[in-house]
Amino acid sequence: MKKEWQVRRTVAECSDGQRRWDYTYQFLLRWMMEQNVGQQPTGLPSQENDYEDRPLYPSIDQPPNAKSKH
Repeated sequence: MKKEWQVRRTVAECSDGQRRWDYTYQFLLRWMMEQNVGQQPTGLPSQENDYEDRPLYPSIDQPPNAKSKH
C-alpha cells in the first residue's frame, strides 16, 4: 500500500532575516565585482529614451475596419 503524502507550507518570520539578506546582498556584490575584474566598466543605462523628434502614430487598437497606414 502506497502512502499519500500531503505537503503543507507556512511562512515563518525570522528575527535575523534582515541581517541575512544584507549579508547575501554584500556577498553577491563582491562576487559580481570579482567576475568583472579586468573588464571595462559599462556606462549606466539611461532610464528614459528620447522620443522628442519622433512622429506620433495612431494607437494599434484601431477598429477592425480601419485601413493600415504602413
